[in-house]
Formats: sequence, C-alpha cells, structure tokens
Amino acid sequence: MSSSEGREFTLEHVDKEKHITWSPLIIPIFNGITSHFLSMINFFRKIRRQLLDDNKPVKYIRYAIGEILLVVIGILIALQINNWNEARKARKSENQILVSLAEDFDANLESLEKSLVDIPILIERYNMVLEHAGQIDKGLTDAMKNDVISTGFIKTKVIDGALTSVLGTQLELITNDSLKKLLTSYPSKIRDFKELEGDLVEYVINTQRPSIRSYLTLSNFLLNEPRFDEFKKNVEPSDYEGLLRDRVYLNVVIGIRTINTDLLSRCIELHKNTKQIKAILENEILK
Repeated sequence: MSSSEGREFTLEHVDKEKHITWSPLIIPIFNGITSHFLSMINFFRKIRRQLLDDNKPVKYIRYAIGEILLVVIGILIALQINNWNEARKARKSENQILVSLAEDFDANLESLEKSLVDIPILIERYNMVLEHAGQIDKGLTDAMKNDVISTGFIKTKVIDGALTSVLGTQLELITNDSLKKLLTSYPSKIRDFKELEGDLVEYVINTQRPSIRSYLTLSNFLLNEPRFDEFKKNVEPSDYEGLLRDRVYLNVVIGIRTINTDLLSRCIELHKNTKQIKAILENEILK
C-alpha cells in the first residue's frame, strides 16, 4: 500500500505540509469541488465501461470526451487556485517590504522635521553676526561676542538601508508603479542633500574655525584660576572687533549662511518627498 492510501488527500493536508495559511472558507470549498469532480469522473468511468461492454463505441467516445473535459476543467481550476496562492504569497512579501520601508521613512521624517527647526536657528545666528559687524562702534556685549565666535552645523540622520535592499533585488514585488518611481528617485535626493550638508561641515571646520582662532585667545577660560593671572597679563586679548572687520571672516559667514539657506530649501523638498512616500506606504500596507 502506498503512503497516500488510507488518507484523504485534500487541500487541508497540503496546507499542513507546506505551512500555508488558507482562509477557513477556501478549504471546504476546494475539498468539495475536488470531491465533486472525482465523483463525476468515477460516474463517467462506470458508464464508459458499461458502454464498452455493451459494444456501443459512439456513446463510449462521447462519455470518454466528457471525462477528458472534466479532467481538463479540474486541472484549470487547480492552476487557478495555485495562481491565487502564489499571488497571495507575493502580496504578503510585498507587505513585509512596505512595512520595513515605512519604518525607515518614518524615522527620516522625524529627523528632517528636527532639521527644519534647527537650520533656521543657525541661519538667524549668522544674520546676527552680520548685524553685530555693523555695530562695532557701539560696543559688543558678551552675548554679541558669543554669537561672533559660535560655530556649528546640522547633521541630519537619513537612513536608506531598507530602500537600498529593495531597489537591489525586491523592487519588482511592489505593485504600485507611482510608489516604485518615487522610491527609485529618492536615493539621488538623499545624496544631493547629504553632499551639501557635507560641504557645510567641511567649510565650518576647515575655514570658519581657523579664521576665528587667529583672533581669539583661550585665556579667557582661565578667569577663575588666580595662578594664571600673570600669564593672562602677557597674552594678547581676544580681538572681537578685529574679527568682525576681517573681510575673509565676513565672507565665510556669508558663505555659511548661503549654504544653510540652500540646505534648508533642500530639506524642505526632501521632507515633502519623504512625507509623500510615507503616505503612499501607509495606504498600501495591509491593515
């Protein structure tokens, strides 16, 4: 006796072997269809054998054709159900991809929103430095001096790990063509934004800070240590007025302000694009 004898080979059995989760409604329907076709085939087979025994070839052929048609119909139904199952598995894989992408885009959206707050603050700081440069003759307060020597930049954390993986091998699983187009163009927008951000960081570190150091002494940080009083007397004090009159420094301030303004525009555009993609992802994800 073969291993399949003595047990009913139904869709429910296949389901257990392949670990496929089927709708409870589909299993009895398919099993009922299978049972019905097997009964019909057995019915035609009995009639065909009877006709063959009665020496009635024409009717025999008709019933044989009927039996063949039933088998073909059964195969077509089985193929259709198989296609449905494959489509269901593909949709499940797509949904997992969409969820992973949504997590990354959600994190990017949060990071970009923070930068949309911080970058304007930096721009305003450099606006104030330029304003202070026009008020040298009126004297500089400690707050103004602090503005003059302050340096900084924003580094926005934009992640694209899931997107890189999808674009590499899994893009065909995404069925929304508009989403695929947006995802494909997104890395170039990230690259342009990060390159400009990198240019700003390099400019601040390699150009602005050295120009400030040539006018600034750190002896001011020794104010509360009497042992260095004589040292401080012999050290040339910080020259904030000279710094604000330095053409190179002022050009650097204007340059950094310009880069930050451009960076803000790109941040707004990237935020808009990220928000658009995230909205589509949330709409596509199976609830």
